[in-house]
Amino acid sequence: MLTISIIIPVYKVEAYIEECLASVVAQSDAKANIECIIVDDCSPDGSMDIVRRFVDNYQGAVQFRLLRHEVNRGLSAARNTGIDAATGDYLLFVDSDDYLSADCLSTLVSGFDLCPGADVVQANNLWGVGLKSLWYHTSRPYVLTGGQACVEAILFDRIPIMAWNKLVNRQFILSHQLYFIEGIIHEDNPWTYQLLSEVSTVVVLPQVTYYYRYVTTSITQDKVANLVKRLHSFQIIIDHAMNLKQVRPTGMLLYVFPALLRDKHLISQVACPEGVKQTMRDVEKQLFATAKTLKRPIMLLFFLTICRPMSHIYRIRFVRSHIQNIKKVVGKFELMIDRLVYKS
Repeated sequence: MLTISIIIPVYKVEAYIEECLASVVAQSDAKANIECIIVDDCSPDGSMDIVRRFVDNYQGAVQFRLLRHEVNRGLSAARNTGIDAATGDYLLFVDSDDYLSADCLSTLVSGFDLCPGADVVQANNLWGVGLKSLWYHTSRPYVLTGGQACVEAILFDRIPIMAWNKLVNRQFILSHQLYFIEGIIHEDNPWTYQLLSEVSTVVVLPQVTYYYRYVTTSITQDKVANLVKRLHSFQIIIDHAMNLKQVRPTGMLLYVFPALLRDKHLISQVACPEGVKQTMRDVEKQLFATAKTLKRPIMLLFFLTICRPMSHIYRIRFVRSHIQNIKKVVGKFELMIDRLVYKS
């Protein structure tokens, strides 16, 4: 029988961790053995007391393993610790302030009926205020073949860029050395792009199996404090785009643009150290130079809007509301050019 290793990093989640663990042990007809690896990233609150009490009182088929960092090392390091410790055939990353549907694992495993041996099985999730928003809309399951199709799926929001809610082949992760980069924020972004640019097959399912809780005190919400780390993440994505061999870089470059434009607007609205502003300028130059080197004409014009004075267009409500749709339109034009002119 298939074995699935669920990896849950824990840090300052005492209000949510019990619900997360309860959703793991509530899996119905999982059609798999379940190993749950909990990585204590030196959490200073009572999160691990709750975890230990839960595990001590639990009697069931899920095999719990508790690991601990001696110092706080961040989400990436905690996930990497889980990867190295896992013994399952497939890995499932779960954030400790989120939770699973009761049929999460049985649904994900059913993806192998559509494509036996798939590298990744992706299901849908609910997120946002009140957990009412679907990430993507599809009424039927389907299979994406090849890294190019998978990366384009991120660009057009057909696959979430987050690492969670993806059943990923463990040997594939190890053989491709797909570890999370430590010391940055939004570590999911470069990891997921690298993963999907390398895979052969991804099964996409319409069912909701994951509930992404939007916690306003989480690290991703502290925008100014984490701005440099976020910009560093963008630099890594841009560098990776330059080194792609089998996948065109359009999706990766266009993913960076809306977020970078938002950060540019943020810097203009609040007091930021000069070092932050310089890092922003460095990323702008890197993005523009990369698009130029790769001969992406429409993206060159698009990226010009980052530069002054055109970056002020983000103050326009219409632009802020429709930036993702604008990105998709540009992406469609660029992909058309890719296929007609720059096709290799």
